[in-house]
Amino acid sequence: MNNQSKQRRNLLAGGVATAVLAAVPLQNHAKNKQQLKQKTALKKSAVSSGFKAIPIPEQTFANMVYGRLAYGVTPGEFDENSWSSLGQDDTERLVNFVNQQLAGGADVDVDARVAAAGNFATLNKTLPEMWFDHRLNPGTGEDSYNRPIYEMKRLKFTRAAYSLFPLKERIADFWHDHFSLNGDDTYARATMTSWDRDVIRQHMLGNFKEFLTATAQHPAMLYYLDNYENTKSAPNENYARELIELHTLGVENYYGLVQQNMVPTITVQESGGAWPAGQGPGESTIQQFYVDADVYEAGRCLTGWHVDDDGDSSTGLFLFNSNQNDRNQKAVLGAGMINFFADQGVADGHNLIELLAYHPGTAKHIAGKLARFFISDTPPQSVVDDVAAVFYDNRTASNQLELVFKALFNHTDFADPTHWQAKLKRPFDSVVSVMRACATDFTVMPDDSNSNSLESRMDDTGHFPFEWQAPDGYPMKSSYWMSSTALIQTWKTVDWIIDRENSGVYITPVKERTVAAFQNTQAALTPENMLAFWMTQIFDHTPSGGWIGDPVFESIIPFLIQQPENDSYPPWQRSLTIPFDDLVDNDWPYRWHERLRGMVSLVLASPYFMQR
Repeated sequence: MNNQSKQRRNLLAGGVATAVLAAVPLQNHAKNKQQLKQKTALKKSAVSSGFKAIPIPEQTFANMVYGRLAYGVTPGEFDENSWSSLGQDDTERLVNFVNQQLAGGADVDVDARVAAAGNFATLNKTLPEMWFDHRLNPGTGEDSYNRPIYEMKRLKFTRAAYSLFPLKERIADFWHDHFSLNGDDTYARATMTSWDRDVIRQHMLGNFKEFLTATAQHPAMLYYLDNYENTKSAPNENYARELIELHTLGVENYYGLVQQNMVPTITVQESGGAWPAGQGPGESTIQQFYVDADVYEAGRCLTGWHVDDDGDSSTGLFLFNSNQNDRNQKAVLGAGMINFFADQGVADGHNLIELLAYHPGTAKHIAGKLARFFISDTPPQSVVDDVAAVFYDNRTASNQLELVFKALFNHTDFADPTHWQAKLKRPFDSVVSVMRACATDFTVMPDDSNSNSLESRMDDTGHFPFEWQAPDGYPMKSSYWMSSTALIQTWKTVDWIIDRENSGVYITPVKERTVAAFQNTQAALTPENMLAFWMTQIFDHTPSGGWIGDPVFESIIPFLIQQPENDSYPPWQRSLTIPFDDLVDNDWPYRWHERLRGMVSLVLASPYFMQR
């Protein structure tokens, strides 16, 4: 590795990309110890200052939508041209985009990449087949006990980067975090393909009660949160607590250390099952909030909800063990009144799930999380209220969640520029956005050294798929991902994507796209034009005044024109034409190909790209 390449890596690793975030001009290569000390001080200051948002000048509506719903721009697929073809105005285009994305269809590129890889061995296995092959009789390689999670981690990247339906991948991201489980947990690793396919993707646009039931009965969740050992003689409320605190009502609906009969009540239009009787026909009076007693009682409702895991002929499917079920009466959200009667068996669990899924507090909790995930850490209350109303009013509909997502994305406040670029991309989102924006050709797959390297780097960011150990899912708040470690490791991973070769060919065709663009235009190949070209490519638009003079542009241009390590050569002039052959061949002393890749990496580390 020559000095030029080392310098750029050090810039990113040391935090100068943070200086770009703060619009602090990059410095030329330090030529003595004093300058090096000054640069180090600048890096430390920039890192400690944290993420500083700078809005993209004149950001377009399409750029906002793609940033939130499609992992950013994908030239030729999700860009201004494709957006314009969706309708007469942005409102119509957004409706059509959402409808097309949620409808889905054949995912040609992803399917082709999976087929070409030829080593995704678990995708078509049923849960019992997975249980037999990877839990009961694990071997090595494609038969190992962790093969399902191993494949799902990698497939998640390939789907996100190349899917024709990136909105569905973003929605899957949300639900994987909402119903979070540690993919490296013993039973999850052997069944993760089923969890993703049969639970998350099958139900993520369907009915929430059915979705909740599927999560509660899958072996990955039953083992992860210990309900498999929840029995009448040794109750374990671990799953019941997370079912209430995370999956349904949320901690915002916790009323504290009081008795159930001291909790305020509300009237809902429900009856039958475990719904406490109300004042009128078809009405039920329930607690508005939950207390600890509700958690304990909910745990009793779920006793006997186990897994068929006894012996070599077991299937891993849900099994209700009536011998371990607490058959006594119970009280959940009934203001102290008994609403689960004796000897109801497995129905107790189903009635509990309905009680929670249909509770107005659950609608508000889910709506709030959705708005924070897709819009802002502090979304408008009107969005939360309106989406919660759609969630609640359609609680029995088979397409309840599809209607919820449409209500969210087509809400007037979703389109309000006040809330654009309000969130920092999480590391996974950043890396996928890079792959899409820069036309990276890299199938992340099993048994591949480059994929192994990417996994190692993503581990360092703290955001590799399915590795969050707590049941609350990867943090959504931008502040969590503003730490110097998360930012710097993300930039290092982005740098890796730009620099990585596969069989001698760069996986991200930065030089090829640059050469093709300038060979087909009258514009001179100057540092200014080269940087402007890539900023336009990455952000899919050019400000009305052009990029020259833009704070991020002016922060990066000094890096591109700096003096080579051989002091006998001067800094390049920003408007001076670069010989094509020097770029193509990466000729000494300016090493234009390396400078070009370094320049692109710095654009990708800018606040314009890191925000969504």
